[in-house]
Amino acid sequence: MRVRVGINGFGRIGRALFRIARQDSRFDVVAVNDIDPNVENHAYLVKFDSHYGWLREEVSGSTDERCLRIDGRSIPFHARADVADVPWHEHDVDVVIDASGVATNLASARSAIESGRVPKMIVTNAPATGTDVTIVFGVNEHAYDHGSHHLISASICDVMSSAVVLNILDKRFGIRSGFMTTMHPWLSYQNLLDGSVKSVSSPGHYWDDFALGRASNVNLIPKKTTLVPALSKVLPHVAGKIQAMSFRVPTAAVTVSDVVLELEKATTTEEVNALLKDHAGSNARILGYQEEQRVSSDFMGIEQSVFVDGRWTAANNEGRTLRLVLWYDNEWGYSQRVADLAVLAGKKYV
Repeated sequence: MRVRVGINGFGRIGRALFRIARQDSRFDVVAVNDIDPNVENHAYLVKFDSHYGWLREEVSGSTDERCLRIDGRSIPFHARADVADVPWHEHDVDVVIDASGVATNLASARSAIESGRVPKMIVTNAPATGTDVTIVFGVNEHAYDHGSHHLISASICDVMSSAVVLNILDKRFGIRSGFMTTMHPWLSYQNLLDGSVKSVSSPGHYWDDFALGRASNVNLIPKKTTLVPALSKVLPHVAGKIQAMSFRVPTAAVTVSDVVLELEKATTTEEVNALLKDHAGSNARILGYQEEQRVSSDFMGIEQSVFVDGRWTAANNEGRTLRLVLWYDNEWGYSQRVADLAVLAGKKYV
């Protein structure tokens, strides 16, 4: 039997998960919740996506009947503000994925689990304090315990990608220190024109970085990142040695990270690329490796958590300093691992 998944929050990640479910025989989406009750609009956004194209299936929605229809199948659609108020149990849900990114849902998620209304819940906001465990595939998926881990963090796309590579390098060479600079596409809460940092997508929320209120379509915007505290949930001994910052850039999807590490053991460019290429060969769904003349859009829609671009790997300072370039689709690749986590968490119940 397939794992029965409920999706809370039908934005970019929620809709990506819905699309992935159409291709993945391991799980089904059996219920959706979003604070916007306009199901017809949600159906339109599922079918037509500016990043990933036209979904070649019959998709419609009925706000009156509160359901999405896809190829003749009806999926119940709720519009509750609180994830704990959704009757997930009526749909025999095995796992709820909270794709809303709303931090206050954590308390509600815990309440829903403790009351028995939801067996397992996965949250996509990070660093998620108060969860039972954070799981990143390619790093610590074997740490998941069915009996004690019920509220699970899927971390963030930046950690889901970088932690895989950092884990490999730390085990082979040891990481003494490092810097990570991430070029991340704009997000929906940003402004098209210079304006207030008051968030439109999250009413009542104000960002403390005024630069995030500047026009996102004409600027590279430097900003703080939660990468390091989120990384500490899965690689604490490495996270304390890393400093990170991010730029919001005017692209639609796909992120790139420039990583500079100081290593305990000396190495060469060739040795590092051979090591990462070998790991990519044995764990191809998680890690990719390439040396072609690619740009960001060439990585859109990849299922891997991260692709190492071997063209830019470089070791110097007698092999103690290493530079890497990592590509990842911050929507589709991330959602693929969230789907894997839902299957891992839900399979005991099916």
